[in-house]
Amino acid sequence: MKKLPFLLLTFLFCACLAQAQIPGTASRQDSAIKLNVAGYGRNSSAFYTINNEPVTNATIKRLLKSYPKSAVEVQKYKSQQRLAFILMVPVAVTGLIVGVIQAKSHDDAPGSAFSKAPIPFSVYLGSLVGGAIIAGKNDHYGKAIEAYNSRFK
Repeated sequence: MKKLPFLLLTFLFCACLAQAQIPGTASRQDSAIKLNVAGYGRNSSAFYTINNEPVTNATIKRLLKSYPKSAVEVQKYKSQQRLAFILMVPVAVTGLIVGVIQAKSHDDAPGSAFSKAPIPFSVYLGSLVGGAIIAGKNDHYGKAIEAYNSRFK
């Protein structure tokens, strides 16, 4: 009967030791995000790592949204991507459709389709080029990673 409390305490102590040995995931969230590039012949692939372990883009987005300074940059990134998409798809398609309809209505006039409907085709080309420039110049995702990594410097 006197062995029961001793065995119970021994069992609880061993259970605490066993739980202390389980590797935690908290250290993974406290590490800097690094971009790695792996070359495969003429092709290369870029991926992000934390503690030299590859992580998914969903994990990176979750980590960036958890830190206020990087969350602001992620929001700016999304806004700029949305603007580029709006310029490149709906505005460009609308300009092209209007230009084609206007050029077809003047089939008997001499000249190219652009000379028959210069404004809609200019809107089309301008929105394509503008959207590509906005999407290409969008560096807020990199700034978000820098803001997140600044905690570890």
